[in-house]
Amino acid sequence: MSLRAPLVRALLLVLTLGAALGVAMPDSARSVTAARQAAAATSTGTSVSSGGDHSCDVRRNGTLWCWGSNTFGQLGVGKQGPGGPTPMQVGHSDAWSRVDAGGQDTCAVRRTGSLYCWGVNHRGQLGDGTTTIRTSPVRVGPARAWRQVSTGWFHTCAIRTNKSLWCWGDDSAGQLGVGSTRNHATPTRVGGGRHWTSVSVEGWNTCAIKDDHSLWCWGRNLFGQLGDGSWADSSVPRQVRSGRENWRTVALSWTHACGIKGRGVVKCWGRNLEGQLGHGNTVTANKPQAVSARHHTRMVAVSEGSSCLIDARRRVWCWGDNDYGQVDPGSPTGRFTTPVRRAGSGATAISGGWLHFCGLARSTVSCWGNDEHNELGTTAVATRAGATASGGSAPSTSVSRKGGLTFKLATFNVLGNGHSRPYARDDKFAPSRLRAEWAANAIAKMGASVVGLQEATAGQLQGILDATGGTYASFQTPAQGDLGVESAIIWDTRVWQATETRVVKIPFISRTLPRPIVRLRNVATGREIYVFDVHNAPWAYQRKRNAQVKQEIGVIQDLQASGLPVFFVGDMNEKATVFCKVTGKTGLVSPLGGSFTGGTCHPPRKTMRVDWIFGPGTASYQGYQTVRDALVRLSTDHWVPMVRVTVP
Repeated sequence: MSLRAPLVRALLLVLTLGAALGVAMPDSARSVTAARQAAAATSTGTSVSSGGDHSCDVRRNGTLWCWGSNTFGQLGVGKQGPGGPTPMQVGHSDAWSRVDAGGQDTCAVRRTGSLYCWGVNHRGQLGDGTTTIRTSPVRVGPARAWRQVSTGWFHTCAIRTNKSLWCWGDDSAGQLGVGSTRNHATPTRVGGGRHWTSVSVEGWNTCAIKDDHSLWCWGRNLFGQLGDGSWADSSVPRQVRSGRENWRTVALSWTHACGIKGRGVVKCWGRNLEGQLGHGNTVTANKPQAVSARHHTRMVAVSEGSSCLIDARRRVWCWGDNDYGQVDPGSPTGRFTTPVRRAGSGATAISGGWLHFCGLARSTVSCWGNDEHNELGTTAVATRAGATASGGSAPSTSVSRKGGLTFKLATFNVLGNGHSRPYARDDKFAPSRLRAEWAANAIAKMGASVVGLQEATAGQLQGILDATGGTYASFQTPAQGDLGVESAIIWDTRVWQATETRVVKIPFISRTLPRPIVRLRNVATGREIYVFDVHNAPWAYQRKRNAQVKQEIGVIQDLQASGLPVFFVGDMNEKATVFCKVTGKTGLVSPLGGSFTGGTCHPPRKTMRVDWIFGPGTASYQGYQTVRDALVRLSTDHWVPMVRVTVP
């Protein structure tokens, strides 16, 4: 059936999708979190590919169609944004054979063997020798002998019919496999002879299989995703050894990988915080680990935090993060550390994007997972509902004091999308949507129940709230827009209830921005605190910082008059200078140490950074640290101060 058919014919397909790939239909009683899945019928197809926030498929008639986000022209329809849920045809050719949707770019091979790419090109990942955005397919070199292509956010790799492997784009982590870290805007050959049969790329990583069924990986290795038992990056292919070398296929996310061996045994390795390795726990592994139940697998696919397979009976099984219904649309958000069967059968192909999957069943394409950019397609029956992000004040009721209060407090500059989007100053970082997921994962790992955020855009803040499964609320909220949430406070609603929220307007470089103040009541004890979060001017704007801190000290003093504990957090873009000002004028202390006594400032002797936590001297502070683990390094260029606070 073609998309040119009447809409009613397309809608009838929805009734069959539950049996196709197990995407449950919502009903009026379905909860917010359980409704975060959708189905898309995009007519008959021969191949399907899930990208970052878009999806594509090649039809039986050789035409190519894409849908979802089009911010950088990744739909290939001759223009940048907007996209949409309705599939749009890429050009007029009916000679496409296979497609691979990348982060916000796309590459596809025609039946003639010609390779074309389009979309974002800030690291040269389109292979046309430029870094120019292309909104229509651009041919990659003169060769007409390409057989397979895989493209990610930063780079692309492809195999020719003579089994030679070529990569291009960003090489900052050695992901091109050519022994250097220099970018290449045109195809560059990878060593290993003419023996390569398949390749998969994502993030800063590449894995490929040779004709002797050996598996090789290279690039970044923060989570052991190279699978060779080490934690070191590599700019040349390293062999992944795991018993008999009989690898059939491999699939990569940004931080983990899965492959099929021999008669269908799936093994996974890399980051495992959400159980995406599928072996019953959440322990990260730098060597391949067998997925529980040892399914006889035909195909495997991965998204960031989740994995899925098709077994020999063409049933779909998924595991890992389920915040968007990637694993089980009928279950609450959370994680599954072993495979869960989705309803239906008949699946023939499956592909994972950033936070969604698409598959083929009985020649019908269906997609499930996150749908915030319409990547699930035309007949989505439920859209992304989003996490609860209300920052409104709760009614103030009398709760008796119940002893001491202990909690973890952090401040986190999440590196705004304005700095890190393609063609911006820090475009070497991953896309902000994924960094929001990692930031939320880092917060969960730290166990912080109150966090001051800086630099987030509305989309990043919404992403962080979504990735916490709706357990955190914020003030301000994403509804206030990018400038409204440039500073924001989030808190775990299982631990805290907001009883008052307000902002103060403070000048920031060339504009005045709102800075949030939240009064929080601890659910268990009834104790209350104030949290004030700021982001002060950077670089050489010392006079502006002086004025900002003076105003902030006045706010702190007003809050202290309430008699409640006051915590002052944020990216203050100063070290000893701000420490001396704040401790000298307010009596607050820093868990990093130092003091202000007798009119003399004694800054901490330990390494000071620009992100600070200050609190009342009557509280005690344990385990202060500036976190810079792998998740934080992926999320931001800042260190993240975190401390356990006890208020007597």
